[in-house]
Amino acid sequence: MKNILVLFIALMLTVSCYQGTIYDAQGTPTGFVTDTQRPSAGNVNDSQETDAENVNDAQGATWGNINNAQGGNGGNVNGAQGTSGGNINGAQGTSSGNVNGAQGVPAGNVNDEQGNFYTDGFVQGAQGSSAKRKWTFIIYMAADNDLESAAIADLNELEAVNYGAAPISILALLDRHSDYDMTNGNWSDTRLFEIKPDPNGLTSTIRSSRIDCLELGLSKNSETELNMSDPLVLSRLVDFAKRVYPADQYALFIWGHGTGWRGGTNNSYLPEPVKAVAFDDTSRNYMSLPSFGRAVAGKGLSVIAFDTCFGALLEVAYQIRNSAELFIGSEGEIMATGWDYSALFNGFLSKENLSISDLGNAIQSQFSKQYASVNKATISQIQLARVNDLFLSFNNFSGAVAKAITTEPAKNVVLNQILNSVESYFFTSFPSDMYIDIFDFTKKISAIRGNITSNTAQQNAILDAANKLETALTLAVPSSWAKDGTTKKIGVHTFPLQGVKVPAAKHELAYTRGSMAIDKSAFVEDSENWVPNAVPKSDSLLDKLFYWPYTQ
Repeated sequence: MKNILVLFIALMLTVSCYQGTIYDAQGTPTGFVTDTQRPSAGNVNDSQETDAENVNDAQGATWGNINNAQGGNGGNVNGAQGTSGGNINGAQGTSSGNVNGAQGVPAGNVNDEQGNFYTDGFVQGAQGSSAKRKWTFIIYMAADNDLESAAIADLNELEAVNYGAAPISILALLDRHSDYDMTNGNWSDTRLFEIKPDPNGLTSTIRSSRIDCLELGLSKNSETELNMSDPLVLSRLVDFAKRVYPADQYALFIWGHGTGWRGGTNNSYLPEPVKAVAFDDTSRNYMSLPSFGRAVAGKGLSVIAFDTCFGALLEVAYQIRNSAELFIGSEGEIMATGWDYSALFNGFLSKENLSISDLGNAIQSQFSKQYASVNKATISQIQLARVNDLFLSFNNFSGAVAKAITTEPAKNVVLNQILNSVESYFFTSFPSDMYIDIFDFTKKISAIRGNITSNTAQQNAILDAANKLETALTLAVPSSWAKDGTTKKIGVHTFPLQGVKVPAAKHELAYTRGSMAIDKSAFVEDSENWVPNAVPKSDSLLDKLFYWPYTQ
């Protein structure tokens, strides 16, 4: 009998298991698992502990104090027919919950022999104490392009953070290119990492743990190339993170290129330009805005953040208005280096509550310091629950202006104001796409309403709609930062540019309501008074500015 017990316990100690509750052969819960490097608070401890308590034999009979080979104490360990027991130590794990995988990767869900899943939401601190995981961060690093070096640098910044016993986990899915960076073994496939602190601080070497992901077919021991532009990859990554790293809150960071409505020099993958992120050179594709919206819909995310160019746009916010609480991004271009992740997370982890607003403020704070000398730099915190009202207010203002434009001179007044006065953002090479700041647009068009129309009622309608739009902006974008000191920063697409202040002949079909373009964004489908229409309408502002046949 004693030999049977020793064999059973040895098997339990060497099995590679996932994070969660361990179940015996009958599906009965047997407790929790930690590792040989962390003192366990439960009934079977690691090699540094002493004493032991009740251990069940193969028939479930209770034995007294039994010590393991290293004097580690044990307690309430079940035999083949036994009942529930206490904590069991794994082989090498560093517990990020109740059960660890072979390498200490918190793996979340554990299957019993019936295939049932068991989860927990705990993360283990530096001293081995378990705490409820407050946040799981998912960083989607689409670097299969010319941003490869920047991605590795940002991963190193994440490893330089002083995490201490912070109740968070950070996952980074990194897809590399074969040509732009030769460091860290020069691998060029797609790998999933759980971020671990680098004891040497900020270095150029990736120290984090590479982990398996069944949902994506990733193994830490093999090479697999994923198409990061595929929305299923993003969707399944979020599912994996929620299953294996359950937490109170989830944040998704989209890292990489963002091109607004797919204009500029990056317009090479597909002929029809649409708002895009996650550019993948290997597949020669990108993720469109509608595809991104479907990938994150219904995932229970708290925060979606774009560490990309042209993120803080009404089109983007409207697409994901029901998919998170807070959206963070920039109106215009940002540097290839993106955000300073060491400063971001050190700032966030210094907060007591680690709330959603704490995260938003930490991102905005680090960005304002990092980009303090960068012209036209902006960062915005957008309350997604307020975006629908913002969309309606913007739509109404656009309609009021469109209805007031009844002549060619009136059209030219508005178009000249947009081209020459309203705050705008675009690439520095052409062709490009032009975005305008909605708040600045509202103020400057309202200020010239007398030049647009002599009709008092129409002037009053513009002013009233402008006031309501400003209120909606204040509620939807309560906090933002801009190099020039302006506030309420959120943009919208206007038209493609062929050169400086030279609009293109037409808008893209994907930005034209009622066109034959497949899979248009929600903003385009729902906008009645801003976007152009396949058949021009008198109450659409872009129709009035570009496609309306005025009579003299």
